[in-house]
Amino acid sequence: MGGFKIQKDTYKTSQLLEILGVTRDALRYYEEQGIVKPNQNDTNNYRQYDEYDIYQLMVADFYKKRNLSMKEVRKLQDGSEIEELEHLLEIKARQLEETILKNKYMLQKIKETKVFCEGLKEHLNTYSIREFPTYKVIGEFSDFNAFLEYPVILENIDLTKEDILSKIMRKFTFNEKGNLDSKMLIVEKYEAMQKEQSECYLQYSKCIYTIVEDGRYQNGNNDIKYNVFTSTLEWASEQGYQPRGVAFVNTRLIAYLDNKERVFLEIFMPVNEE
Repeated sequence: MGGFKIQKDTYKTSQLLEILGVTRDALRYYEEQGIVKPNQNDTNNYRQYDEYDIYQLMVADFYKKRNLSMKEVRKLQDGSEIEELEHLLEIKARQLEETILKNKYMLQKIKETKVFCEGLKEHLNTYSIREFPTYKVIGEFSDFNAFLEYPVILENIDLTKEDILSKIMRKFTFNEKGNLDSKMLIVEKYEAMQKEQSECYLQYSKCIYTIVEDGRYQNGNNDIKYNVFTSTLEWASEQGYQPRGVAFVNTRLIAYLDNKERVFLEIFMPVNEE
């Protein structure tokens, strides 16, 4: 490549597309970015590309595959030292590593939601016993609809990879008289083996588990929590379980039908160990 010699042969747009496999739109984009500047035939106004244009396009593709923008490629073509290029490639490597980590996190979220969809029919409006995943509590606020309190969520969330709905959990407390109170917790799943003594954690080895559907499609504007808790407590009594006076609700899936949302809630109600 070092002894590349420019020939007088020229190529039409259709030939260039065939030679390099680029689309017409991509070629126009390269021209707009100043990567190539073809001459124009005076007799028919067709663009004419020479061998150096082809070479420039291959170089642009070379660096595009290394995460450089066309602006950065154009700057390189204007001239730069190898040290500058090395520094730029180091920056691009770090950016790409960050993107890969975010994409891995997103992939895990996708898999978790897919698993939830697969088990939805089995657990919808049915009851079983399972362990409550360990969560670390990193904040709280009064109610889901207390939107003016949401800045406290933003203080504890990385919006580049996390969503608000997955970060908040409703905690209900109740007693034998049926009094029901609630607040919102800001949580994150805890995977480490050892807990920090200064932190607050939620961990229950035995819970009544169910999934219920909420949202305007199913319930209009009605609040379902009382009906849900009544039926859950009835099942607990029938099975001989003693609830511990607390329950946790997560929003796990939102779908739509007839322009109305269907919200699927996951409920854990801890019970006493036998």
